[in-house]
Amino acid sequence: MQRGNQRNRQLDLWVGTPLLNLIASFRSRRAQPPSSLQRIGVVCSPALGDTLLFSGPLQDLRAALPQAHIVHLCMKQNLAAAEIIPGADKRVLIDLTKPLETIRRIRAQKFDLLLDFTSWQRLTAFYTMLSGARFTAGFRTPGQHRSRGYDRVVDHTAHRHELDNLRALLAESGIIPPIPVPHAPAVVVSAAGPALLSEERDLVAFHPWASGQNSWLREWPEDRWMELAQRLSRPETLFVVTGAPSDLPRIAPFVERMRSAGLRAEPFVSPDGFLSLTHLLRRARLVISVNTGVMHLAAIAGAPTVSLNGPTAEHRWGARGRCCANVQPADGSGGYLHLGFEFEGQPKDVIERITVEQVAAAAEALTAHCGSFVREVH
Repeated sequence: MQRGNQRNRQLDLWVGTPLLNLIASFRSRRAQPPSSLQRIGVVCSPALGDTLLFSGPLQDLRAALPQAHIVHLCMKQNLAAAEIIPGADKRVLIDLTKPLETIRRIRAQKFDLLLDFTSWQRLTAFYTMLSGARFTAGFRTPGQHRSRGYDRVVDHTAHRHELDNLRALLAESGIIPPIPVPHAPAVVVSAAGPALLSEERDLVAFHPWASGQNSWLREWPEDRWMELAQRLSRPETLFVVTGAPSDLPRIAPFVERMRSAGLRAEPFVSPDGFLSLTHLLRRARLVISVNTGVMHLAAIAGAPTVSLNGPTAEHRWGARGRCCANVQPADGSGGYLHLGFEFEGQPKDVIERITVEQVAAAAEALTAHCGSFVREVH
């Protein structure tokens, strides 16, 4: 269920809510989880950024129950991201739009425990309730009417980062032993990765475009990207402009505009999912991105990452990693997105209130602060 698809969200709300709560009325909650948790299922939001953040709690679960067999229930939207995060023994693809097949696939896993890390979808809560798992847990999210089908619920809140919400489902549910030191989100990157632009010694990656509902509200004006590039450029700098295949009609003219301004620039659309893109980002001196999944990938992979946050709140969805900086409008506006679709009645120009001076200052400070760490990574 994609939060960017308004039709699907309305269907999920007006059909999923009564159906879920009706069936939950006939189901008795189990008071305690099984004493032995051998087979554990997990499901998270299919969005790229959400899946990457989920890698931290998934590693926590693995550390707490090292002998358990952990199955990650994935959707086609996040399968590629799920394949590069550590923690699961197996991935099973499900399609939320095919209820009978999805229920059959989940029940075939014979879970002792199924953890639903999604925050607003009624469909995932519905499938969790009908999973046949011996015990289930998920979020109680204000206004979403989805928690009655779980055996144990944990509050999902707008007052903490989504990574901390995901960790809370484990820490506050009481199902698994406490985790002394939570794991940071991580991606699996082989040491011998693709040789991308190997002759280049100074890469700066720009990711100017977002995805999902009203994505244009999270995109910074092109003129400011140009001015920023001029400020960051060194004689040897190559600017790599990254994007999805659907972004190619915008990438090509933007790269040509950079070249016309005397900048060295190349487009990049990954040919192999996230493998080549991750290696490219790790080699960059800087990654500057709007707040979207690639921003989270860069931050988690260890690249010095500057996130441009307009409607997306730093405290909820900002970059998390060893070398990250978050920039938001200096006037304090924006930051109104909580679950990712709260656009109605909100200003449309908040990301335009971020200045080139702010981003350049954040980039320079980050480069100075993370220089030694970046040399270790590379």
